[in-house]
Amino acid sequence: MEEYSKYPVEVISGIAEETGMGMVCFLNPDTLETESVPGASYGSYECGDFDKYYQEVYRKVERWEKRVRIDPPEPGESFGIMERFIRDCIPDDAGIKERLRKAVSGRKPFRNFKYVIDGSEYRQKWFDFRRGQLERLVADYLNSLDIDASAK
Repeated sequence: MEEYSKYPVEVISGIAEETGMGMVCFLNPDTLETESVPGASYGSYECGDFDKYYQEVYRKVERWEKRVRIDPPEPGESFGIMERFIRDCIPDDAGIKERLRKAVSGRKPFRNFKYVIDGSEYRQKWFDFRRGQLERLVADYLNSLDIDASAK
């Protein structure tokens, strides 16, 4: 990832990875410490020890003097990432391009895209592209805030 943020690459990458899995991330801009909890996509999943752990995380984050909440990408943003990947990263003459277009144009586009890409030679390219796009979303969001990222 190129440096286009006032935050360290490791912080941006870590947050992007967590939010890409549907987690809500909290950043302490003073220390650059991060914590994550399950986002809405996890539904009402509850499990004793798991639930206790995340309650502890919330209590810890609440004690931070400053905190920034970074939510997972909205479905529309994630869909746009898939569309850009198909458009920009798959050659026009590759047979998979049309299969991916059909996969995202019907019902259940995320599941269908995953089904097509998982068995293809473009799988790793997809993961790399998606990671870069998520990092860009996180960096752009953090850069838009008027917060000094002084801890380094």
